[in-house]
Amino acid sequence: MVKEAGGNAKLRYQITSGNTGGVFDVEPEVGAIFIAQPLDYEQNKRYKLHVLASDGKWEDYTTVTVNVVNKNDEAPVFTVNEYYGSVTEELDGSPVFVLQVTASDPDKDADQEALRYSLHGQGAESEFIIDEVTGKIYAQRTLDREERAVWRFVVLATDEGGEGLTGFTDVIINVWDINDNAPIFPCPLSCHGDVSENSVIGTSVMEMTATDLDDSAVGQNAVLSYRIVGILDVTNSKQGGVPAFSEMFSINPTTGTITVGLGGLDREQIESYLLVVEARDGGGMTGTGTATIQVKDVNDHAPRFIDQSCQARISENAEPNAEVLQLAAEDRDTGENAQLTFSVVAGDQEQKFYMVSHKQEQHGVLRLKKRLDYERHSEQKFNLTLKVEDLDFSSFLHCMVEVEDYNDHAPVFIPHFLSLAPLPEDVSVGTSVARLLASDSDSGQNRDITYSLSEDSDTEGLFTIDQSGVLSVARPLDREKTAQHQLVVIATDHGIPALTGSATVQLPLLDVNDNGPEFEAAYSPVVFENVAGPQVVRLNQTSTLLRAMDRDSPENGLPFHFTVPPEYRYSNDFYLQDNLNGSATLTALRTFDRERQKEFLLPIVMSDSGHPAKTVTSTLTVTIGDQNDHAHVAGEKHISINSHRGRMPTTVLGKVYAPDPDDWDNKTYVFEGHMP
Repeated sequence: MVKEAGGNAKLRYQITSGNTGGVFDVEPEVGAIFIAQPLDYEQNKRYKLHVLASDGKWEDYTTVTVNVVNKNDEAPVFTVNEYYGSVTEELDGSPVFVLQVTASDPDKDADQEALRYSLHGQGAESEFIIDEVTGKIYAQRTLDREERAVWRFVVLATDEGGEGLTGFTDVIINVWDINDNAPIFPCPLSCHGDVSENSVIGTSVMEMTATDLDDSAVGQNAVLSYRIVGILDVTNSKQGGVPAFSEMFSINPTTGTITVGLGGLDREQIESYLLVVEARDGGGMTGTGTATIQVKDVNDHAPRFIDQSCQARISENAEPNAEVLQLAAEDRDTGENAQLTFSVVAGDQEQKFYMVSHKQEQHGVLRLKKRLDYERHSEQKFNLTLKVEDLDFSSFLHCMVEVEDYNDHAPVFIPHFLSLAPLPEDVSVGTSVARLLASDSDSGQNRDITYSLSEDSDTEGLFTIDQSGVLSVARPLDREKTAQHQLVVIATDHGIPALTGSATVQLPLLDVNDNGPEFEAAYSPVVFENVAGPQVVRLNQTSTLLRAMDRDSPENGLPFHFTVPPEYRYSNDFYLQDNLNGSATLTALRTFDRERQKEFLLPIVMSDSGHPAKTVTSTLTVTIGDQNDHAHVAGEKHISINSHRGRMPTTVLGKVYAPDPDDWDNKTYVFEGHMP
């Protein structure tokens, strides 16, 4: 060691050579050598380092030898990266040797006998095992290629007796096939196909392909051939299959393609076939499957009406859209080829009808489009041509639709107002007055008419009308009661409901002198007693003239003539003067005494100017008016009164009796003296 004092004692160290790969380095001030990079025994086992020490002026060298001690740092290496082996399926006598793997340890001086092998992956230690010392792999169970055709494993090789480093390799084991599987058709119950009816020979129907789980790359184990072993008619599945013609379909023995074998496929005869197909592999194993073939419909049948004749009736009162009738048709085809459309194609120039099609149900409804009028001759009967059609074909049906009359017209009188010539009021009962006729545009009972008279126009039943329309007098007429009749004649048809029409008959009556004169008023003349005559009698409050009236027409009335019977003409009491102007005057000839005679009854004879004249006698009552020309005298009245227990109710006892010949005077009564 070099020792100096002060600044000259500060040394610097460095490696100048021998440091291959720069794996070592030195602390420059201390001189400690350390490892700077990883060491590799397999690359360099010894290093000879030259180290320089310097104080800035002086320097010295030394050699440092570093021996690298070996370490297990290399994993075992297999001879190949992938090992391939094979074993035949279904082999007995386990375990069966498959292959051997080999590895080596690259470490120098490593113990190659210390390698240990292990098998890893699905199936390790169950289907396959490995000898850990030799690396031999065995199949310890019977294998099934159809379950698994290739097995993949990882084999590990570990040095130092299984405690060191590990290397790995891939192992692929193929399972060789034997013919241990029969062909299988993929459809669980039955494969399905379809073909149109009338298809030509050779038309492809379906692929009937089976699968064989054996290896198709090895021999003939999975090479299949096909044949049809049976054909059944299964149109009616409830009855089971019925054997069908065996050559209707054929199959390609190599591809399994089923084609039409014969012409004449008819869905309407056989709708569904069931084929039994056999598949055979090269090893002689067979499997069967069924193919259900539906024959698709082709529109090769025309629809037709089920009914060969058609008749219907409809009321003319039916509303638009009313149903006339339903018609059903049939079509041996099916699906859209059997969807039927109904229409009216002839016999309906004014388009009174239309048809509603229920395509799926194969029936149509004839309905009314416009209102009908039976009174039009062209609308009383329709000879319709109805058509039913599918997509390509059609058929026709003639349908007779008769329209029934509805009571939609009321009877009509022509004319509806009839003015008749005047009729004498004394016409005899039963005399025909007129004949009225009504007409009705309807038919049958709807046009049958019954005649009657409105009760409001003939409240007394003076007339009657028979069912031929003859209007007659039923009871005596009286012009003075009704001078003119306004008769309402009603015609009622027999429809349901019935309709009515009316006409008015105006019938004036000719007057017949069947009424004599009458007093114009209810005369009540008064002649007071004690008045000297002669005096003109006042017949009422306003007039001294006696007047008459006549209910007959004027030609049978004025002028009137007045007189008294012969026995009264020379009476000393009264005198009647005819004024020859339709009035008369009555004169009282003397003084009268009421107490002797209170009234006189004078018969007045009156005549009208009719031809012949009508004369009647009416009584005129003349009252003698009272004058108070007699004093009353004292009178007595005895009244008996019953009282109950001294009590008497308030009651009228009676009128005071005071005798007096006069009877028009008014008496006043007062008490005389004290009245208890």
